[in-house]
Amino acid sequence: MLVKAIAVKEDRVIYFFRYCSLLLTSLIYLLGDRDPPFMFKLSMIVALFIFAKGITDIYRRIEKSSWMFKSILCLEMVGMLLQLLFTGGIDSPFLWCVMNPSLIAASYISAAYGCLLLLGYLLLATSFFYYISGGDYESIGTFLMDNSYFYLMLLHMAFFIHVLTDVKNKLERANTRTNETLWHIKSLYQIVEAAAQSESGNLRKIFTEFALRLTDQKMAFFWDSNANEDDERLIVHGTTGSEIEASIGFAMESRLKEFQSQDSPSLVNLFFHGEYLIMPVKSTTRFWGVLGIKMEAYSQEEGKHWFVQQLYFLSELCAIVLERHQLERIENQLIIIEEQNRIAAEMHDSVSQHMFGIVYATHSLIRQWPNIPEKQLKEQLQLILESSNIASQELRSSIYSLSSRKNGSSFWVSTVTSHLDSLSKLHTVEIRMKVTGDEHRLPVNHQKALFRIISEAAGNAIRHGYSSSIEVELILATGEAKLVVNDNGDGFDVFGRLSDPKLNGLGVSNMKFLVQSLGGTIEISSNQGMGTQILVIMPIDYYEKRN
Repeated sequence: MLVKAIAVKEDRVIYFFRYCSLLLTSLIYLLGDRDPPFMFKLSMIVALFIFAKGITDIYRRIEKSSWMFKSILCLEMVGMLLQLLFTGGIDSPFLWCVMNPSLIAASYISAAYGCLLLLGYLLLATSFFYYISGGDYESIGTFLMDNSYFYLMLLHMAFFIHVLTDVKNKLERANTRTNETLWHIKSLYQIVEAAAQSESGNLRKIFTEFALRLTDQKMAFFWDSNANEDDERLIVHGTTGSEIEASIGFAMESRLKEFQSQDSPSLVNLFFHGEYLIMPVKSTTRFWGVLGIKMEAYSQEEGKHWFVQQLYFLSELCAIVLERHQLERIENQLIIIEEQNRIAAEMHDSVSQHMFGIVYATHSLIRQWPNIPEKQLKEQLQLILESSNIASQELRSSIYSLSSRKNGSSFWVSTVTSHLDSLSKLHTVEIRMKVTGDEHRLPVNHQKALFRIISEAAGNAIRHGYSSSIEVELILATGEAKLVVNDNGDGFDVFGRLSDPKLNGLGVSNMKFLVQSLGGTIEISSNQGMGTQILVIMPIDYYEKRN
């Protein structure tokens, strides 16, 4: 959109210069003391304005780099030469109008082409007017000297076009660098957001897809050196095949020690499968794997420095994110261990003491049973019963305090509802959520995944779809969780958006990763102006079946 807006502004400036220069030269021509009558001059000016309007409309409608565009530029130069016949020859004020097609050629094609048009115009004008002069000049040298101002003017035009083109090229390069910087900032935000909302198993897929998008190559991969036998060690995105994947896997395994020791990218030639740029993914404490892209032939000719920068940036970020997830996992394990120790201490200080008293009293009764009076026996049994009731109550209290299912609380649903309420108030959007079934049937992984999917779907509906109403429905049946998110937003072309990496954000990819990691399916339905529906179906017992 930014490039298109700049191109439109450039068109307006050039065409504005065309009409201003034509208006100025027309006034000089009209008010001059030359031979043609006033009405003839006026008719010529009107004809020139009509010609300028027609040729401008043609320029706007055709492709700027096509052969037709270049041909029309040449025809306009010929027209500029012919109009000199009726407006005073080389002395005509309309000579300045020749700068219009030259400037257009320099702006849309190249400065060399614009100067070439000027040179052709100069040669044709010189030959033509020297021929029709009818021997008024002793030689061509005399003709050139008498009309030196004409050639000086064309020289100034060429210099002016060169300066303008140079400024334009510098601005375009600056604009390209700005766009690349903005793209990298946007990419950094997207990848950090996606990584923050993903399971650690999905992070490698996210960085692989991002390497493909950021480098604009046809294939990227991540080889995980820490993957278990059951996990996917090689993750590939883009154009691939079983032979290519096998070749990459073998190359990574055979050169593992080399990759572990190096800190810079390297090129690996897989013979029939092409050349790959490889970057180790390392943190201060661990070697995570290798991130790589396949180098196309045109990329190698252009140089690899830019791709090296992108892979270096991605590998550093990938290592940081993976290490952070590893530390979070360790922290969660420590929290669980701490909670287990707390529960054990609580059980030891309360329930265990009562159980020990019951066991000791029962043992004493068994040993002294024949010698204990009936009244004392009943008292001992009553004490044992009371201790059993106290122990049972304390045990039940501990269980109810730990189990949301037992104490009737609905933490997950309340968390999701609170998040959606915050979105609703922040963006003035109506969001309704309906949950059918027992949420306590959802495993923790499913709860985290569904929360992130609901959050991403609602956020996309607000940010991109400009929705005013969103409905979220979660149906928890036996062995299955079904999520449906509907909005009344603008909608979009699903195939066109999801098939284009530049239009398809990481949010949708992250939702797919989350769903697929739990053995589920996701379906996105949308039409322009008809809103969007996201349907997710997950098996609740996926991990049990897989194990």
